[in-house]
Amino acid sequence: MDDIVGRLQSKFSSHQVDVIVGSLLGDARLECRSVGKRSPITARFRVHHGEKQKEYVFWKYEILKDFVSIAPREISWINPKRNLHEISWYFHTKSLEELGILYHFFYKSGTKILPEEIFSFLTPRMIAVWFMDDGSNNGESLTLNTHGFSKEDQMCIVDFFKELFDISPTIVKDRTKWKIAIGRKDFRKFISLIEPYIIPAMSYKIANPRNDLSRKAGQSEKPILANTSVPKLENLEKV
Repeated sequence: MDDIVGRLQSKFSSHQVDVIVGSLLGDARLECRSVGKRSPITARFRVHHGEKQKEYVFWKYEILKDFVSIAPREISWINPKRNLHEISWYFHTKSLEELGILYHFFYKSGTKILPEEIFSFLTPRMIAVWFMDDGSNNGESLTLNTHGFSKEDQMCIVDFFKELFDISPTIVKDRTKWKIAIGRKDFRKFISLIEPYIIPAMSYKIANPRNDLSRKAGQSEKPILANTSVPKLENLEKV
């Protein structure tokens, strides 16, 4: 694990490492096209968020732009499940050996996992990026949408917060999967942990009451959608 962190820190600043790792715990992914084809293995880091998170996408881009060839681009499409017009934004880095090493840390048989060693170097700024990606503000409670991780992995996350920050999340059922909830008792403590690293465009995720739900009297406003996955379009990309 120290070797992986050392290789990352030799290539990226500490801020860049925090954004990459925090994003990989959330919505970002590594794309590796060299597995089984050549050595050393390389991978590229991809960010993709909905229109509501456009500023967030550009914030990540500004931090990582030294490793990016093309600025964030817009995708416009029709979501067949909702029958709605969706807009999202994405960019990806160049393929790098250091990201290829990280790929083997975060992926198993092509599927993203929660690495066992992640807790040895998980920082509050990484947690803040993770929450900006995957967190939800329910007023007096918070959730981390950790549906992609196993229940056992989520128990490890719960134990980490208890032991290191004296925060006691719970695991709650969400349809057929599970996610992590932080209740009223620890709401303020968790916010205090991540607040220094939350950017203004994402402050609605920690505001109480939320500051993104207000509407002027009589104002009709089309909601901004926040879809983060456009699989059909992504599969057609040749970039």
